[in-house]
Amino acid sequence: MALSLFAGALYNVWPLGFLLDPDALRGTYISALEVRSHPHAHLFVLGDVLAGLLTVAAGWLLRRHRLAGAGLVLFGLGNILEASIAIEGDCARSVAACGIGPSAVLAPHDLASIVSIAGLVLALWAVRDRGRWMRAVIAVWAASGLFMVASVTFVFWVTVSQASFLVACGIALAAVPFAACRPPAVPDETA
Repeated sequence: MALSLFAGALYNVWPLGFLLDPDALRGTYISALEVRSHPHAHLFVLGDVLAGLLTVAAGWLLRRHRLAGAGLVLFGLGNILEASIAIEGDCARSVAACGIGPSAVLAPHDLASIVSIAGLVLALWAVRDRGRWMRAVIAVWAASGLFMVASVTFVFWVTVSQASFLVACGIALAAVPFAACRPPAVPDETA
């Protein structure tokens, strides 16, 4: 479980970008911090790769909880791949230049991102019945994801929406192993 806590924290090293490379976060995706031409890109890539490796390890340790463990492994592998593939050049400059058409969505960096999010969806689905607190984590994660999709679609508050989604992903990464190790919640029969 400690692995997933560290993974969630490392997945969210991007706030250092506001200190180290604030210009990189104006009007574009947080992934722009990992573009190789940026001065501290190696730090952000390393954070994501380590987060991915720790998540794979946490998923492997949860192999008794098949879906939750498989989801974490998939998320971790997707995250490693995503960190290893720089965001497209236009997208690193601005969301408006990137667009939301099929070519942008099917770019290698975005496909790796989709793989990692699919893994997290699987892991969250596997632990959805582990209590109200886990349903609250899932609801916050889903709401922040919808906010990000809307903001990218309409090109407003992209950095804010992506930041909220990344924080929610980090919380979800930390919560899944805790939830997987708990028994499913028993429905209240008195109601």
